[in-house]
Order: sequence, then structure tokens, then C-alpha cells
Amino acid sequence: MNHSKPGLNEPFYKWLDEVRRAIRKEKVLKEKLTYYNVKLIGYKGVVYDRIGSAGTAGHEKDLYYWMDRIHAAEIELTAHERKRLEIITLETELTEDEKQVLESLIDPSLQIDTQGDISRSYRYQLINQLVMKWNNLKSISKTGLTK
Repeated sequence: MNHSKPGLNEPFYKWLDEVRRAIRKEKVLKEKLTYYNVKLIGYKGVVYDRIGSAGTAGHEKDLYYWMDRIHAAEIELTAHERKRLEIITLETELTEDEKQVLESLIDPSLQIDTQGDISRSYRYQLINQLVMKWNNLKSISKTGLTK
């Protein structure tokens, strides 16, 4: 499901899609990692076969298989955690209204207060401010400057 919109803000909306995808996949990866660790524990037991026998070689192959799966899941999980850190970094620069709009952009099921606090035009102004702050943070991170 691609929510990207054409125009000047397209990179921002693509980033939001990546963030949504990372949040969704992070939960699944944590479950997989738990499952892989359980499977690995089952293969860590002592094997009393003779060294070099067929049973020992198969056991090591299974052990390496689960270790590789755990390693791949951990790498993917850290990539998704980086996206979460990008959100946290951006949120440190935002006002409360901007945070509320960002959360509604990330999770469309969240409803913004409809009692008149944030009108439609004000919401779009906040989105434009979000995009500008996101671009500023992105350009700062590319140059290597930190606050």
C-alpha cells in the first residue's frame, strides 16, 4: 500500500511509507528471532556420536542454519530500529501539534482531535512544517553535523 504523493513532498511520504513498513515488520522480526533462538537452544545440546560420524555433521549443519537465521534477523531488526530512531530524532524538533499530525500520518487509524483544535488548513501547514524540519534533519545528518 503506497501512500506516496507526487510533488515536492514525495521523499517525505516515501520515508513515511518506510517507517510504517519498519514498524510493521519489527513486530514480526522480534517473534521470528524468539522462535529462532528457541530452535537454536534445541540444537546446542551435547552430541555423543563419534566425531566425524554422519549424525554429528548433520547436527552442525542445523546449528549453523539457525545461527545464520538469527544473524540475518538481527541485521534486519537493527535496520528497522534505525527508522524508529529517525522518528525519535524528528520528534525532538517538533511542537505538540506537529507530533500529533506526524503520529496520524504514520498511523492513519489515529484520529486528530476533531473539536476544532486543528483545522484542515492548519493541518496542511503543520505537514509542510514537518517536511521542512525533516529535510533540515536529513541535510544535517548527510553533512555529519550534529547539534
